[in-house]
Amino acid sequence: MKNSIKNSGPKNTHCVTYPARAEVRTMRKITSMLLATLFLMALFLAHTVAHAIDLDDSGSFTASGFYSLTGASVLGGQAQNSSAPWMYQQWNCPCSIQNWEYVGVYEKSKGFEINQESLVGVQLRKEFTNTFSVTGQFVMRAQNPNNSSSPSVDWLYAAWSPSADSPITVEAGRLRIPLYYYSDYLYIGYSYPWVRPPPDVYGWPIYAYDGANISYHTQIGSSAWTMNASAWAGSYKQTYDAYDTLIYYTTPTTESWDKMLGSYVSFTNGIVDLRAMVMKYRDNTEVQTQPVTTIVSNQFTRIEGLSANVDYENWVVRGEIDRYQQQAQALDIDNVYKYNLLGVGYKIGDFTPMVTHSYYTTITEPIESQSTNSLVVRWDFRPNTALKVQYDDNKDESHYAYKFFGDSRLLSVSLQGTF
Repeated sequence: MKNSIKNSGPKNTHCVTYPARAEVRTMRKITSMLLATLFLMALFLAHTVAHAIDLDDSGSFTASGFYSLTGASVLGGQAQNSSAPWMYQQWNCPCSIQNWEYVGVYEKSKGFEINQESLVGVQLRKEFTNTFSVTGQFVMRAQNPNNSSSPSVDWLYAAWSPSADSPITVEAGRLRIPLYYYSDYLYIGYSYPWVRPPPDVYGWPIYAYDGANISYHTQIGSSAWTMNASAWAGSYKQTYDAYDTLIYYTTPTTESWDKMLGSYVSFTNGIVDLRAMVMKYRDNTEVQTQPVTTIVSNQFTRIEGLSANVDYENWVVRGEIDRYQQQAQALDIDNVYKYNLLGVGYKIGDFTPMVTHSYYTTITEPIESQSTNSLVVRWDFRPNTALKVQYDDNKDESHYAYKFFGDSRLLSVSLQGTF
């Protein structure tokens, strides 16, 4: 998707430093057993607990959690007008990439897979006073090449407010970058209508920051509208970035976003939700060859985004439009991405069918581009639990000389919930 340079073609995978096959199989077996155990615990808690779990007598230390048991199968696909099987990097295609951050790729040759997006997460919160708390969110993923399949720390931050009823909150630590409407809830599948938010929009190599933010919320006069505004600053470095390493360069790659500075403002009246965001940072990407190959160094980058959502009676509308810009004429860097989504659904009892179109494209050759038409049906058959079935028709419209991920048809089923 959003690579830092023009992709010249599949690289030589023999130079990749991967664990031994036996070690990989062992790690996957251990991860699968742990995930299975955690899923059973999550399902039990979801059916017996309707609120956060108190971990002490005072109620100041609580735990809550979420899970997604997701499986999918590639029904078919083609690349460059040919349905003959092909290889892209390490994947046997037809294949379909559905998670860019952790490189969740489904392959037709493997049938129905549940080890690409399934996860279990827990959030711990400790209130020391009514104005100061610490929150941590830890996630175990079936597919996590960024962290050797071990649990990752998605959030770990302290929050402070001047008073218990203050509209101002200051947070510091590790947090998700709030680039998009669902950024904070990207892996809490129960919070949105799809199996996963459209990966044409929701996919970047860096997804968190170590730093601080300040937020402000207020009601606008005596109206039903409220405003939320936030500004943040920080940085993040991913030493082995799976997105860069596995999808584009095939050699261990380090990427860092430094000097992040961003803000967003949102307005909602309970029916309409509008949001605008802008962020800038300095990008550094290095491929760990001998000697090190520098892709970009201290490169100024800017991301802008708008979202508009509607929940009116039985209607559900989700829309986002974004732009990524990284340009430097002297260095022959001209990376501009445009990406958007529009989804419309209608609630019928416990069911919510929804159709969605999403799209991303670069603007200079060789163009990288993909569009997706999706149909999902969500069934809220129990409190805090939803079953989703989704069909995606992906069209690879890239202009690469080689075969990229190609077109694909994907059927996904996911059981998602919170506890």
